[in-house]
Amino acid sequence: MVCDWVPPAPNIVGGEKVQLSLEPCDTIDVTDDEPCPDHTIPASHMHTAPPRQVGPKYPIANNKRKRMARELVQPQEGVSRNFTSQSLAIMIDPVCAVGLASAVVTLLDTGTKVVKRLKELSEAGDIPEVFRDIKTRLPLLSNYVLYTQSRTDTLSPEAGEEVTEVVKRCLEQVRQLDELLKRMAVSDGESSFRRSIRAFISVSEEGRVQRIATALKDNVQVLSTFLSVPPVEKERPKVDRWLSEPLPSYASVAGLFLVPFSRDEQFVGRQKLLEMIALSFKAQSRVAISGIGGIGKSQIAIEYCYRYKESRPEAHVLWVYGGNIARFYQGYKRIAQRLEIPGWDDPEKSILELVENWLSNTTGSYLLVIDNADNIEHWWPGKYKTGGSLDDPLKNLSKYIPDGSDNIQVLITTRDTRVATRLVRKGEPIAVEPMSSEEAKVLFLSKLGREAADSEKAEIQQLLKELDNLPLAVSQAAAFIEESKISIKKYTDTLQGEGAEEYLNEELNDSRRDEESVNCVFRTWKISYEQIKRQQVRAAELLCLLAMLDRQSVSRSLLKVPEVTTSLNVLMSFNLVTARAGAESFQIHRLVQRFVQHSLQRDNEMQKWQEIALACVANDYPTEIGVAEWPVCDAFAPHVHVLTAYNYQTKKARLDLAHLLCWAADFDIERGMYKQALQRASESLRIFRELAFERDQRLAAATWLCGRLRYYQAQRSSDLDVAAELLQEALRISTYPSLNFAESAFELAHLNYDRGNKDACLEMGKASFECWKELEGPDSVRTLDNMHDYALELAMLGHEERGIAIWEEILERCPASNASKETKTVYTYRSMASIAEFRGDAAMAEILYSQLITLGEAMYHSEHVHLFDYRLSHAEQMMRQGKLREAAQLSRAILASCKNNFEWQITSCSLQTVAECCRLKACYSFEEGFRLSALELHEKKLGRHHRDTINAQEALAECYLNSAKFAEAKELYETVISWREVELGRTHADTLRAIECLGVCHAHHGHHAEAEVAFIEVIGRQSDPPGRLLDNLYSSLWNQGKWKTLESWSKQACSPSAQYSLTTALDQQGKRAEALELRARSLTMGAPNAAVPPVLKCPPVRDDRRFARMIHPRTWSA
Repeated sequence: MVCDWVPPAPNIVGGEKVQLSLEPCDTIDVTDDEPCPDHTIPASHMHTAPPRQVGPKYPIANNKRKRMARELVQPQEGVSRNFTSQSLAIMIDPVCAVGLASAVVTLLDTGTKVVKRLKELSEAGDIPEVFRDIKTRLPLLSNYVLYTQSRTDTLSPEAGEEVTEVVKRCLEQVRQLDELLKRMAVSDGESSFRRSIRAFISVSEEGRVQRIATALKDNVQVLSTFLSVPPVEKERPKVDRWLSEPLPSYASVAGLFLVPFSRDEQFVGRQKLLEMIALSFKAQSRVAISGIGGIGKSQIAIEYCYRYKESRPEAHVLWVYGGNIARFYQGYKRIAQRLEIPGWDDPEKSILELVENWLSNTTGSYLLVIDNADNIEHWWPGKYKTGGSLDDPLKNLSKYIPDGSDNIQVLITTRDTRVATRLVRKGEPIAVEPMSSEEAKVLFLSKLGREAADSEKAEIQQLLKELDNLPLAVSQAAAFIEESKISIKKYTDTLQGEGAEEYLNEELNDSRRDEESVNCVFRTWKISYEQIKRQQVRAAELLCLLAMLDRQSVSRSLLKVPEVTTSLNVLMSFNLVTARAGAESFQIHRLVQRFVQHSLQRDNEMQKWQEIALACVANDYPTEIGVAEWPVCDAFAPHVHVLTAYNYQTKKARLDLAHLLCWAADFDIERGMYKQALQRASESLRIFRELAFERDQRLAAATWLCGRLRYYQAQRSSDLDVAAELLQEALRISTYPSLNFAESAFELAHLNYDRGNKDACLEMGKASFECWKELEGPDSVRTLDNMHDYALELAMLGHEERGIAIWEEILERCPASNASKETKTVYTYRSMASIAEFRGDAAMAEILYSQLITLGEAMYHSEHVHLFDYRLSHAEQMMRQGKLREAAQLSRAILASCKNNFEWQITSCSLQTVAECCRLKACYSFEEGFRLSALELHEKKLGRHHRDTINAQEALAECYLNSAKFAEAKELYETVISWREVELGRTHADTLRAIECLGVCHAHHGHHAEAEVAFIEVIGRQSDPPGRLLDNLYSSLWNQGKWKTLESWSKQACSPSAQYSLTTALDQQGKRAEALELRARSLTMGAPNAAVPPVLKCPPVRDDRRFARMIHPRTWSA
């Protein structure tokens, strides 16, 4: 049962000193708060509220009360011992005062022990209701007795003796409780049988405890009788006050101020919220503020109370704790007593109805605060699961909140937005958000008690970020740092690691929070978490799932769990989850996530929820990634990062992990994150090889992907060998037709193109598009896309007409394709542009690429790879027409717009296009800058030994050659030749071209002998050397005066330069007759009469159309 008594409030006289005489000339002042320098009670405290009700969890506050009691009989140093008869109050006998003080001290000690034992019993299991009632009310009794002692200066000596006797009887009753609870105490190691015996004792002794509770009630009633007696006819002593504690404007008027907390003189920020509360009260009588536990709702309410009282001194300010039914009932009874509502002491009357009726009908002004109205079960027990003592569904606490005229204000604080919305009824509750960074910083420093050093400023910002500017967490951190004397950085580092639970479970000793409120972050949220588990199990499960994911932007589509809408609403009601982007995505507070993770770790459920979260993401992750899937993969990316870091044990979870890693790596390729993609693909392949059977198509996909990435990041011939082996293995174990087979063949086609294996390239290219044709039909998007790639391979390998024929077939098939209208148009223009390009019609190709750019801008985002590809092709076609200035401008524009794009190859292509324009304009100094930038980019992204890096070195060497920087050119050519002879072979066209260029470099540098060696080397590696190469050799021999050798070489060719070289060689050797005969024969055959001496000629520039290989994977336009 619930005890229905509350100690009657004594009459409080604002601002007076309480005096007791120990000797004829000694006085001492007793305060209800921390003593001021003159031990004066602050008048505002004496008037505004009875002593704060402090429970056993506040040992400091209890010690203060004991100290105050001792000070009644033992004056402190520095306390004035001089007073005159004018300031003398009526005094009880000194011996009586000593006895009273001793009884009070003992009562406080024993009462604290009793409450502690009751708390331990309640944590160990269920106990009778009367025990719970004693646990709640005993701290109030201790507080009341202490206050009674402080008012004994109004009693006669006879009355003082009687008061002492009553206090001693209270002490005896509390001692009986203590002895009884010792018999009921349960220790950790006791057997279940012993626990059962103790439980039986608690039930059997319930009647005795009830009698003790009744006796305590009677004794307190006697105390109230003594204190309600008017003091003897004596003039009250004059009260001196400190100037620093001015009397509040409302201290001498009739309005009650029942806020049990002092004002925070260091209250930080929240001005906008306070203004919103005041503004809301202009339109409605009820206003609710809601927010996550620890956000500072109660502190805002306290500050509003003091501001309200300052503006309306005549109004009542009332405070009720709404966290449990007993305290709500107690608060209303206290209001009834203090307001002297008729019938408040009638046991037949309902206190709740009495107070609600009076408050709803009074004409006076008042502010009623209902703090911590968190449990929805207490407010609508008929609709939700019932709890507490008021289980009658017809009686719920929501019925007892007053409604009235414009002169009343009811302010409600709650964690549960559902409670706030239903209680307010009109308008929306005011959401309390975390503090701003600056507010949190000010709060932190105020609680720390010192200014921050310069070296600590960045550390404070990092700590506040980690705490998300949550006021309770910030105050808790500052108190812990100050008390423990640790550095801010150490606290932050520990908070980010394994010590977070210890730090965030540390109780904060804050006298401005209700005694039943938990003063640490994790325990605060544990209350909400346990409440959610009771009311909505699915919501608690969803919170566990959310805690395993990245805390920000969790897509609603990802949460495929039962009752997801209802569960999300519950979590949002408790402000543990916040909706974003039109309630299509959600985020969880950083510290809430950490709290749930620690809770699951403690309950050994962490692994279970990690696996559930992994399955949710893995099952929904796209396995064919195109343009349409990019938004989904983007949304999943942060969750993939979190989930792949967990350690999984079961086979199913590890296979899910391998599956997720595989396709996340595929998306990493789309984003140009090749290093991360290779790491993920390699781990995926390792798991599948360990757990999957040989023909498992997931294994085939991982093998193909790993081979693809090995190919993309190959720097040496051996790297290409590894890539080729993986792709061949993927091709072997893939079913036909399938995506794995088609993509493996596609990558093998490009790899063979890079290695110069033309036949293998065309074979694999055809196999890829034939596979798509059988898999999806001849008119599907991917069939047409692969046909385009195959046509490009044919054209680049010298089969232009065959490639053009395939593009023409694509044009015929496009109308019947399953692609969208826009995609069909793109395929049509792309095929037409390719036909024009390879037929040499650069003007038409330019127009078509311009149309593709317009179409792409409407279909894709501004930095899509297709758009960049079309823009680069457009610039290239302009360059081929000689529109060098326009081509350079377009390429520069591409460079400017793709600075932040992950496709660094686009930047590389743009740099090379601009450099080529500079070369054609003979602006070699400008060309050199762009070539250097391109080379640095390739070295950074691919390494010094990658094929593309070597090609960039060759382009820079040619620039140096044209700029007459022969030494620099020679060094680069030698590097290029060394790599190509090993990686491409001695007879590869690119190798031979580099050697010939080195010879030209030697010749220009005047090193004709070295040039001769280079040219002869190239000639010796070819069956049919070109005339240009022979002319270069003639030039080097001519310049050395090697006429006999020149004669020998010149006889092997019939070109005009060869004839001229031979004639000159014969003439220089004195063979004039042969020389004249050769000239006559040439004239007879109609050869030109003009002499054509041999000149150095560089090999033609490599026509690097941007194919080489598909640097960026195909993205399905459909």
